[in-house]
Amino acid sequence: MQGAGFVAGRRALRAALEHLAPGTLIAPLLRTHRGAPLLPEGLTGSISHKRARAIAVAAPAAGSVIGVDLEARPRETDVTRHSLATRILTLTQLDRLAGLDELAHREATLVHFALKEAVYKAIDPHVERYVRFAEVELDVRDDGTASVRLLLPEPRMRAVHVDAHWRFDGRWIIALARSQRR
Repeated sequence: MQGAGFVAGRRALRAALEHLAPGTLIAPLLRTHRGAPLLPEGLTGSISHKRARAIAVAAPAAGSVIGVDLEARPRETDVTRHSLATRILTLTQLDRLAGLDELAHREATLVHFALKEAVYKAIDPHVERYVRFAEVELDVRDDGTASVRLLLPEPRMRAVHVDAHWRFDGRWIIALARSQRR
């Protein structure tokens, strides 16, 4: 049985696809063997959900793949919980965030997490394996962009470029990534 977030994500993607390409999606939204939505040829899309909140994006594929992630922004009460920063961030990223207060550090960590999740979804069809957090390094900027450096051993991945963007939407962090072969 799928939860409300899963269903909301499927509905959101179906609405995005219908807006993008009316009448092209008749069958149920199935999943690939790696869990991504199986979309009609020529379209790319992605879903993310947290609890009952969901977001989906769709676009013409044009040789690219998109990924989206949704994360809740931290609250003051979250600073007492164990931080996942050392599991999510590379040493370079940890150094960049070192001077932040605890809440700002936690929020920056979650922005990095959301971006990395979106990047994983965008590169999955190219790499077709689990990608560790340390294999994606980000330079996150305040203007809502991030440069992405893939630290993957597969030679074919050197030909893949990723653009990433993020923003706050009230209590939420939304991250979007698009991969494309050069």
